[in-house]
Formats: sequence, structure tokens, C-alpha cells
Amino acid sequence: MPIAFSILHEPEVLLVSYQGVVTNEEFLDRYKAAYADQRYRPGMHEISDMRHMDVFDIDLAAIQDLVLWIANREALAGVNIRVGILQRSELHEGLSRLYAAVSDIYRKETVRLFRDLPDILNWLPIDSAHATKIEASLAVLLTAPDEPAASHC
Repeated sequence: MPIAFSILHEPEVLLVSYQGVVTNEEFLDRYKAAYADQRYRPGMHEISDMRHMDVFDIDLAAIQDLVLWIANREALAGVNIRVGILQRSELHEGLSRLYAAVSDIYRKETVRLFRDLPDILNWLPIDSAHATKIEASLAVLLTAPDEPAASHC
């Protein structure tokens, strides 16, 4: 599955894993599913792992749709979500910066780009003692079944 998510409560964080080819439909559907999941708590910070993504086939309209959808959620009123993006290439960096620029308009998300997990944990802040658990959870997402309901706790 191109996008899989996991919701952890110790530490409290939404993990999102991108792999292969990610499309507009997948991008919108999976994020809406994550935010609608009963385990999601409004304002939960996010770690998005793009290190295994090959192609980001998402256009500006899809990014705008998702950011506007997030901005209009009543549960997120007055909340700013920190989104740390793990990336491995300049392609990922450009697309992440585009998302950050669009999301900055609504002031619901603060997006930063990183090359390694310890820097994200420091920024969120999440105790570095959780690094192994988070890396293991991200690895599990890479093997998530190819079905829309695939998510892990």
C-alpha cells in the first residue's frame, strides 16, 4: 500500500509511511482515514516517512484539498500540528516544501523536513527512548496489507 498509517499512544504520535507511487486519491483517502480513526487525538503530532517513496504523483490541487479539509475540521480548532517529514532526496524535499507552503496559509500545521529520526524526535518533542519503537512501527508499515483499513496501533 503506498500510504499506511499507525497511531501510537506511547508516545502520542501519528506515523505515516509512504512507499512506491503515491497518487492524489491515495494521499487524500489515507489522510482522511487517519484523522477519522477513533484512536486519533486532535492535535497529535505526525512523523511522515518518505524514505521509501519512489514517485509522488500528487498535484497542487490535492495538496490544497487536504490542507483545506484539515483547516476546516472543528476538532482541530485552535490546534497546531507539528509534522516532521523524513526524506531522502531532493524530490521529496521540493514536494514537502510545497506542502509546507500551502499548509502555512491556514496555520494548522508546522512542517519541517529532516534526514534522520533523532532530529524529528527532538523537535516534536518526543523522548529519544522511543526511537526504537517508532523505527520498528515504521518498518511494520512497510509491510502493511494492501487494503484501505490497514493501520496499526
